[in-house]
Amino acid sequence: MKKLFCFLFLPLLFSGMAYTQEINKIIMDPRIDREVVVGYCNRDGLQWGEFLESYVEEYDIYTPEIKYLKKIRKKLDDTKIVIVLGTWCSDSKTQVPRFLKVLDQIDFNESNLTMIGVDRSKTAGDLNIRDLSIERVPTFIFYHDGFEIGRIIETPETTLERDTYKILRKK
Repeated sequence: MKKLFCFLFLPLLFSGMAYTQEINKIIMDPRIDREVVVGYCNRDGLQWGEFLESYVEEYDIYTPEIKYLKKIRKKLDDTKIVIVLGTWCSDSKTQVPRFLKVLDQIDFNESNLTMIGVDRSKTAGDLNIRDLSIERVPTFIFYHDGFEIGRIIETPETTLERDTYKILRKK
């Protein structure tokens, strides 16, 4: 099923068609009685409410290791990344801004990045993400030639940039 997913769903995820749905859609999540972003989102969707404060703080204080940034930059050319996050989730509030800072510092082509917000039930509104098998957020999924090559789930084992490089070495 994963191979079929990669060939059928992934091209749509990274094409302009992915954003025909409403982007940065905010709903009231009844499980936590808070507003959350669901479905496709971008950085603008992370720039509101309680996520904004964490976003700014974590982005500003995080200092990626330059040694690994250089290694990642060489390997990310044809890599696509999907980030599944919860704007309600403390790990997402910490790790997503830090990961975006890593991507900014290596001049990652954001057309190869897709972000998807989920509610507390790990659903993305009208967007069906069952095939992504998300159990915890954030989940950073790396693809090469349409196939998943690795994930960082919730928090990195070491640092975001070291774990990213470890995944990219598999290409």
